[in-house]
Formats: sequence, structure tokens, C-alpha cells
Amino acid sequence: MTDYKIIDALCYLPTQEVMLDLVTSLPPQMAGYLRNVFGPRIAPLLGMEAEELYQLKITKTEEELQTILAPKFQPLTRPIDEFIRELDEMGVEKAVIFNLDEETPSGLKGLPNDYYAEIVKRYPDKFLGFAGIDPMKGMEAVKEIRRSYQLGLRGIAVRPFMFGIPPHHAKMYPLYTVCSELNIPIWFHLSINYSTQTMEVERPIYLDIVAQDFPDLKMIAGHGGWPWVQEMTAVAWRNSNIYIDIASYMPKYMSRPGSGWESLLHYGNSVLQDQVIFGSTWLFMGLSVKQLADQVMELPLKETVKRKWLYENAARLFSGV
Repeated sequence: MTDYKIIDALCYLPTQEVMLDLVTSLPPQMAGYLRNVFGPRIAPLLGMEAEELYQLKITKTEEELQTILAPKFQPLTRPIDEFIRELDEMGVEKAVIFNLDEETPSGLKGLPNDYYAEIVKRYPDKFLGFAGIDPMKGMEAVKEIRRSYQLGLRGIAVRPFMFGIPPHHAKMYPLYTVCSELNIPIWFHLSINYSTQTMEVERPIYLDIVAQDFPDLKMIAGHGGWPWVQEMTAVAWRNSNIYIDIASYMPKYMSRPGSGWESLLHYGNSVLQDQVIFGSTWLFMGLSVKQLADQVMELPLKETVKRKWLYENAARLFSGV
């Protein structure tokens, strides 16, 4: 057991359904991830090259992909009970599991929010669930937030780049109204992406606009806002309802000169020390949640701040949801 506690604010489940869904429901616009980003780490575990996995993605139907990949993923999957034991051993008190709904731009449906709600229902002390919401679905998206809340999910997740709209777009505002009413957070992908979609819609400055209209809305800027980290820290400094997660980046590289994280390490150690949270996305990182958290513990931060980043800030953010 570790000597510090962890809340993983962005965690994958190692189940067969989730692992397959991450590939079969990956939007066509993001197929390049399987060739150039996460594929080189994942494909060898499936007994193939990244290029082969990429070619399968762009040439096969969802059903064909499921049939081909299911037996290859099987050895990598673990029962949830076993995963929970691993989380306990690593000192992970709670993990946020999340879904994404990008059916409108991708044409792919993916796992329903019900899947994640069922996991939370079975293991409420270990998991907190975020629903995937497609803002292009209009009132159906609003209804889905309410339905997911009734099922037990306590947040929503959106990747603005996939929809080609920034967070302050009018189509997003009905989502914010419901989240504010229900007092649940919204997670945004807010960083570089390697798809065929633009990066520009995810600049942190757009969250500043939202924060003026929804000062009580709990917002999580996913992936730290890199490469706009200085802008991200300014926006969070102005708005205490904005939290910054550092998921999908190796913490050990954040302290390297020229990494672009300098302002987060500086302000995150002082005025923003209560607004940074840890997320692992461990499945695509090649490391365990604990190994990634250990890297946070090695950062040039005050000891009290390290524990805030890894546990205390998320505990406060998710309390009462």
C-alpha cells in the first residue's frame, strides 16, 4: 500500500467491452491515433504492428473489427473485481470512469452510458461515472444528461474538437444549464489532438467565457490545456470553478526545461494549488496508475501540494455530486 492516497480523475476500465469500444468506436477522424500515437504501445500487445491495427480500423466495419480484435484483447482484459483489488493496493480511493458520445460526427454509436452506470451501481464506493454527451443532438443531449444522472452518473464528458465547436458555442449552453442545476462537473478535452479535426476550438480562453456565464459550473480542463498552458493557468486563476487535469502526459516530463509546463508547475505550486487534479488514462500510457502518481510525487512541488494534486483537490471537487 502506498503512503499517499489517490483519486484518479480519468481512468479506463480494463474490461473486454471497454477495450474493444476504444478501437471499434474510435471516430474515423481519429484513426491516425492507432498508427502514430497510442497504437505503437497497444498494437504489439495484440500481436500486430501499429500500421496493421490502423489498416484494420480504416478498412473494416465495426462488426468485423469486433470479430477480429475480441480474441486478441481477451488476454489483456481483467475482471472488475480484480481491477478494484489492484486500485486498492495502489492507494486509489476512487476512480472516475467516463464515456464519450460522438455519434453525430463519427457515425459510430459505441457503448451506451448505461454500461458505465451499471458499473457505478455495482461498485459505488470505488467508481464515479461521467456520461458521454453529444452536444449536436440538441434536446436529446439534455435529456440524456438527466437520464444518466437518474442512472447514477455524476458528470459528463465532451471533446470539443470532435464537434468542431468551442466550449462557448451556443449548442453547449443547454448542457451547462443542466449540469449547473444538477451540480455535476463537465470534463472537456482541452489540448492538442492528432485527428483530422482542428485544435483551435479547444483553446482555454473559451472556458473563461463560459465561466462568466456559469460561475458555479464545475469545469475540468482535460490534459492541462497543453500547448496553451500559460493561457490555461491565467483562465484558471481568474475562475476558481475551473480545474486542470494532467492526464495523458507523463508527469516526469513536465519539469523538463522547454516542456511547456513551466507555468503550471509554478502557479500550480502556489495560487492554483487547489485547482489541479490527477488523471491517469493509464491504459494508453504503458504505466500503472501508481507509477504515474509516483512521477507526480517526484515533481518539484511542495509535499502538501503533491497530495492536493493527487487526492485532496479531486475529493473536494467531487464531494456532494
